[in-house]
Amino acid sequence: MMKHSLITLLLLCALGAQGQEVLKYWVQFADKAGSPYSLDRPDEYLSPRALQRRQAFRIAVDSLDLPVSPQYLQQLQQAGFTVHALSRWMNGAVLFAPDQQTAARLDTLPFVIGHTLYETASATAPYWPIYDFGDEILQQPFDTPYSPAYYGSGFTQIDQLHGIALHRHGFQGQGLLIGVCDGGFPDVDNSPLFDSLRHSGRLVATRDFVWGGQEVYSIHTHGTMVLSTLASDLPGCYVGTAPKASYILCRTEDTFAETPLEEYYWIAAAEYLDSMGADIISTSLGYYEFDDSTFNYHLSQLDGQTAPMTRAADIAVSRGMLLVCSAGNEGQAPEPHLGVPADAARVLTVGAVDSEGDYALFSSPGPTADLRIKPDVTALGEQITVGTTDAQLRVANGTSFSCPVMAGMMACLWQRYPLLTPEQLCDSVRAWGNNADFPNFQTGYGIPDFSRAVPSDATSIPTTEEGRMCHLYPNPATDRTTLLLSHGGMAHITLFDPLGRPCRTLHTTAAQVDIPLGDLPRGCYTLRITRGTATETLPLLLQ
Repeated sequence: MMKHSLITLLLLCALGAQGQEVLKYWVQFADKAGSPYSLDRPDEYLSPRALQRRQAFRIAVDSLDLPVSPQYLQQLQQAGFTVHALSRWMNGAVLFAPDQQTAARLDTLPFVIGHTLYETASATAPYWPIYDFGDEILQQPFDTPYSPAYYGSGFTQIDQLHGIALHRHGFQGQGLLIGVCDGGFPDVDNSPLFDSLRHSGRLVATRDFVWGGQEVYSIHTHGTMVLSTLASDLPGCYVGTAPKASYILCRTEDTFAETPLEEYYWIAAAEYLDSMGADIISTSLGYYEFDDSTFNYHLSQLDGQTAPMTRAADIAVSRGMLLVCSAGNEGQAPEPHLGVPADAARVLTVGAVDSEGDYALFSSPGPTADLRIKPDVTALGEQITVGTTDAQLRVANGTSFSCPVMAGMMACLWQRYPLLTPEQLCDSVRAWGNNADFPNFQTGYGIPDFSRAVPSDATSIPTTEEGRMCHLYPNPATDRTTLLLSHGGMAHITLFDPLGRPCRTLHTTAAQVDIPLGDLPRGCYTLRITRGTATETLPLLLQ
């Protein structure tokens, strides 16, 4: 554990002399030589929860998981650099140099194979006063749980996703650990919206990757608004989509500058969240244009392989985490585009709609440069009520808010189906979207219907219910399931995989049909039964 503490210390070391200008670099290392870390001892750099997650999905610890070489970090510090942020996945570091003379030493270090100067700025953390206006948070009485009055201002976004059915069955994110990366979380340590989160010990940790340390309750209200859609738990006022989940809050957005370094701050945070055993990362951030336009991205680079943050997002999913990110708010730009990492293939990218389900014009459309459908799905992001500072609510617009709304529902879904991989969960919600048959580049597969995950109460062979043609058991299933059919005549049966593709087709007049499933991957399937002019669909979980 001493080695784990060393990495944490180096990751969050002080910024150096306050008030002076520093040169901020990203530095690429040649290898991880001379490291005391081993693939045989992952408990030295990954928490028990992180290792449990990997074991559950049979994910091996590999060389990407090994921390950067402490020998290299020591040599950099001896050369006068401050090591500000590390990336084991990218095998590099964000370094601060106090002057040009120190910076020139990078060319003399044999283990440094590349370096880029991204910013020259003050080493002093600035102060940003918080100004906000809204309606005072007032808790109103409600008649029954899970009613509109119970959810208060949080009702519309969860009702649009048919998520109340999951909440009603007890799936509210319990046991899931969600990391939220943003620009700051003012008043989360005081707001009544988050009383339950704080008092129950579900605010697990905080970390500032921009300025160092653990204080995140300042700078910018954006993170507070984002978190409110997820974690608020004040019945009669505002309830979020995952009110019983646990959370880690990370500041990765430098709200005073727009530089590629913010991608590396996010990568450092994602690796930290991985090491802590987080299940989901919600990212309401995106990058495309920077203060120095020479670093701007172009549409051709939104290919899922170019941006460091995009590559790291896919690596995070390969570690067993679910990544949910905003599509961006550039729908009405002269050249509409996604932001980074919304182009990542394995990330669930979320666009925005209004309360009627119509495309929000500001929401960034796809496709990616390689013509993949993005965004994947959509949620409420236009005229959505969010919590801010000083016990206030306000109406806001942005995929910044549709993203966490979706991330919270994904936590509830994963609680319901804990054996599914992140990819299988994403495939399922795409298949449940109202555009699933005809996905497009504005809203993707559309608004998912999370009520399709409501559990079946059947524990034994059932009889078909009045008014229904069929019943399915067992559900969830493993290697096979049985379909009971009522009435008579020819039934046409089609099983669709999580992407909506037919994988079984049967025609029968029998009252009972066994459907083999052993060769199919785990996931949420749909069974469609047609008899004459009548059609019925049933969800099927294969685990």
